[in-house]
Amino acid sequence: MADPNKQRISTIICKNCGQTIPLFNLPPNRKISGKPKLSIEEHSLCNKPLEKLRPLIESMSAEDLMIQSSKVRHSRAPKLSDEQNYHYYVNWYAYNMVKLFRRLNHTTIYIKDFPKPRSYFKQGITQYDWIQYHYHDYMVSIVGLYEVALKLTNGVFRLGIDEKQVNKSTIEDNLWVKSTGVSESLRTLRQATSHVKAPRNLFIHGGDLLKLDELDRLDIISIASKLHLCEYPPDVIKNAFQVDIERLVNRMSSEISSMENHAINLFDKLLPIYNFHASIFGTIEESSRKMRG
Repeated sequence: MADPNKQRISTIICKNCGQTIPLFNLPPNRKISGKPKLSIEEHSLCNKPLEKLRPLIESMSAEDLMIQSSKVRHSRAPKLSDEQNYHYYVNWYAYNMVKLFRRLNHTTIYIKDFPKPRSYFKQGITQYDWIQYHYHDYMVSIVGLYEVALKLTNGVFRLGIDEKQVNKSTIEDNLWVKSTGVSESLRTLRQATSHVKAPRNLFIHGGDLLKLDELDRLDIISIASKLHLCEYPPDVIKNAFQVDIERLVNRMSSEISSMENHAINLFDKLLPIYNFHASIFGTIEESSRKMRG
């Protein structure tokens, strides 16, 4: 029986210079900066496509990977087969989902800590401005979850819909998608993210900033400080409203956890579809090898 605490080390080795480049070096439950890895990051829908691409990754030299010009680097990249393109597309959007959840969790860290309050205040930035800025990034990322999920579904099912045409109608309401239960998972994720869509749209398209109910008092004090109507030192303000800030962060953390669970459920539903198409590619490749042999 495999040791669950044993490190899983994955590397690529440059075929020209022999240099070993680590890709992963973490046990399943290893903590990063005191926090466990996102459970969605451990999902097979993230890891299986990457493993399928491993031979391609290992064929690339360290020198090619380190070329500064992206144009030159891309020109020297190997041409992908249809199978590799499939795994690459699924891997790309699966990990984009992971990165969005990382970003959401990072936002709560930024909001909890306002570094150098006196220095920022001299630049006209109050703690409320700082929190509001990061909260709006939080809203944009939440809306992005559903949009990325639609593109991931488009890729896993191999629907072939142009990305500019990817939306609820073309993906979530697609008959093939609805027949598998994936549509229901998409709907649940859409509903879980819908509470920020209106304020996010007002911000993106109209420049309107959302007022945070938990920090109403901090907003008033921040405005008064900017207008020099009161003389509260910025560091005193930071300490005085920490309880209110914690309340906001706790709400955000709860929302993130709920949305991650919905995303994992979507990955669970997509995985059998991915396995099916991957097996078809494998059968085709095996038949081709036999013919060539």
